[in-house]
Amino acid sequence: FSPLFPPFFPLFPPFSPSNPSSCPSRSAQELSQEVKAFLSGLDPVQGTPLSPPAHARCALRLLRCLPPARHAALQHLRSLFDEQVSCHLLQREPCATSPAPKASPGAEVLQEARRALAELVAANPRAWAPNVAAWASELMGQLSSKYAGRPGVPPAASLNELLQLWMSCPATRALLDIYSQCLAAMAGTCPDACVDALLDTSVQHSPHFDWVVAHVGSSFPGTIISRVLSCGLKDFCAHGGGGGGGEAGTGMPTGDKRVPKIASVVGILGHLASRHAGSIKQELLRMFHESLGSAREHHKATVPFLLQLALMSPALLAAVSPELVDSLKPPVLNQLHQHFSAVPREELEGVVGVVVHLLCHTSAGALRTLRFLLATAAPASVIASPGPALHDGVREACERLLQLLLLHLHKLVHGRASPSLAECPARPVPFLDALRPHVRELCLDALRLERKRCLWQHQLLALLAVHSAPHGAAEALFFLLALARTPEELALAPQLHAGLRAVLPDPLPAAVAAAAVLAQLVEGALRGRNAELFGGTAEPPGHEDAPVPPAVSLLDTNRRFTAALNTSGGVWSVFHAGVIGRGLKPAAGTGQRPAEELSRNTQTFLSLVLRCCRASRGGSPGVSAEAAKAVAAALVEAVCPEAAGAELAWPPEELARATVERDLRILRRFRQHPLLFPLLRLVAAGHPALCYCSVLLRGLLASLVAHWDACRAGSTLASPWHLRASCALVALLAEGSLLPPVLGNMHELFPELAPFEVHLLLLSVWDYLRENSPLPQKFTFQPELGVFRRDFGRDGDVGKHLAVLHSVLHRNIHRLGLLAGRF
Repeated sequence: FSPLFPPFFPLFPPFSPSNPSSCPSRSAQELSQEVKAFLSGLDPVQGTPLSPPAHARCALRLLRCLPPARHAALQHLRSLFDEQVSCHLLQREPCATSPAPKASPGAEVLQEARRALAELVAANPRAWAPNVAAWASELMGQLSSKYAGRPGVPPAASLNELLQLWMSCPATRALLDIYSQCLAAMAGTCPDACVDALLDTSVQHSPHFDWVVAHVGSSFPGTIISRVLSCGLKDFCAHGGGGGGGEAGTGMPTGDKRVPKIASVVGILGHLASRHAGSIKQELLRMFHESLGSAREHHKATVPFLLQLALMSPALLAAVSPELVDSLKPPVLNQLHQHFSAVPREELEGVVGVVVHLLCHTSAGALRTLRFLLATAAPASVIASPGPALHDGVREACERLLQLLLLHLHKLVHGRASPSLAECPARPVPFLDALRPHVRELCLDALRLERKRCLWQHQLLALLAVHSAPHGAAEALFFLLALARTPEELALAPQLHAGLRAVLPDPLPAAVAAAAVLAQLVEGALRGRNAELFGGTAEPPGHEDAPVPPAVSLLDTNRRFTAALNTSGGVWSVFHAGVIGRGLKPAAGTGQRPAEELSRNTQTFLSLVLRCCRASRGGSPGVSAEAAKAVAAALVEAVCPEAAGAELAWPPEELARATVERDLRILRRFRQHPLLFPLLRLVAAGHPALCYCSVLLRGLLASLVAHWDACRAGSTLASPWHLRASCALVALLAEGSLLPPVLGNMHELFPELAPFEVHLLLLSVWDYLRENSPLPQKFTFQPELGVFRRDFGRDGDVGKHLAVLHSVLHRNIHRLGLLAGRF
């Protein structure tokens, strides 16, 4: 062998005492005996068979001393690692009886092999690292696949468990350390060979080999990400990925001729995305921008390569698409246009088709991408922004892209098996799904009526409404109706409605309900001059909430008036005309309307509110509980906004002293707006919605109790409004099932009683409501009737609350005897 040695010796360091990894001086005869022993497996002196550890040590000696034998030596060491992996897995099986010895001869030789390979790689990385890395990665792939089905080995999908298993095995851990050292030694010069070995093995043994890729990628994220993409791009170009062939003329190989390494690239980056998404995103963007304006062959194939990656990995597309859109400024767009200007038309159409497909099937940054396409295809302003001008071909390309996108979305939305789009569930369209939370913004954009954009935005709204029917259609119509400010803007809603009715059930009732309008109707009827239409008193906006003026000295004011000239009306006419420090009193209303007109207006308004309540219930008779709850919330907000969201439970009578001012304000609002009692009756018809007006009922009842307690008249007829309010309050409490029928009929006696007797009866109502608070939980839904009912039998005996009522009846038996049977 001596003639073969000289060419190899310069690659390895000579032996020295300070370098124990090198081979001691051996003669040609000694090397010949080592080769014979290695090939025959026999001891050269005794002629007996070599033990596996001795045979492996012979291979290690040849590995150090005889470079031509390194491939055979490494091949022989495979059996050593295989044996150790098998022993490790046997010890993990449930049927294993005893643990393996801590230091077996095979384990010792395995560590010697690891140290020997590490020393050889460290001594001469260029000579040893590529071959050792390929050997280690291939061996790990073979072992991972060979033992994948063994008991105790987790499935390939459980990557974390699989990683823990193989990292606890000394043999595979040693191989992983050897490969990592090879990659680290070559990272600063040329790691392509090591990364290529990893990719090749991943293609052959995936997914069982994914644990190696995950660990190596986590240890060397920068090197692995950049080199994996670089190797994948080179292999993509080598297989004609940058040429004119491929699927749909995109230059992407099809069928069995698909680029072999790109699947491995996708798998590796997918494993690294959880912890190194930022690095992956940065590298992909760097590759994209670096390829623009370059005439090099592999740069021409970069964009098709990135598109192929995006097609195979939606996660990578989602990670990079928002930042990619933000980076597409006019200079970049002009470079991109120039990059594709020389591409054949068929291939260019194929690339555009791939881009449209990717847009439809990605949800990350959908609204941002849509606005970018709209702004590029049809800018809002004809005045060019500072900086490089955008090439006309870029605008034409974006306009073409938008048209194809809308056409493809139309096919996805309307291409369903069922003739009725409302019955057939929609197939997922990630682009439209991502736009669903942004319907309001899309409607605002469409209502700007900007040139070509309005037509595209209107088409997109129609597709989004059909895709997310029935709620999406109602939502889109609602926003177009609610946000429109001019007749031109309002015309968009009927246009959208006409198109939707051709493919969906009429979405207009649901849109009105989503607007339900109920709160706006109630609020509008009680504010401003509208209140006069229903017999109410119009208050100047903000009159009650006006800030308190600074203190005014009455003495100084009188002195000024005394020194002034006397007027015909006297000084008191000035005081009666306004409030000191606040100026003149606000002008009163223009005058009372005829009672017939007020009644007609009230009936018309209540009929409208009732129709809205029934519309939200699908047109069935009766008042919807949800609609009545909406009216209740609007009433509380309009009458006493500071009490909105207050507790529903009824407080003791003494606690009402803390809310006297609020209660009087509630009473004053009921006196100013006669429409409030009919609206409360409408709420009472939708059980249990009246419970949500508890704060209004408490304030009104507390003020009436205080009035009748202070009243010294001989009959309740002396206070006609308070009498009507007391009767109406008890009646609607009974209609809303907040009072049992016996107590709810007591208002029939009020006109025949003295004020103190009405006071006592209202106190008994207060006590009942305090013990049986008006809570929605007390109502039970009855499906056969479609309504909520309350069982008063669960509240206990109502007799103790009737004692005062019976006493009043006995005291006035001569006048009320005919009504005694009702109680």
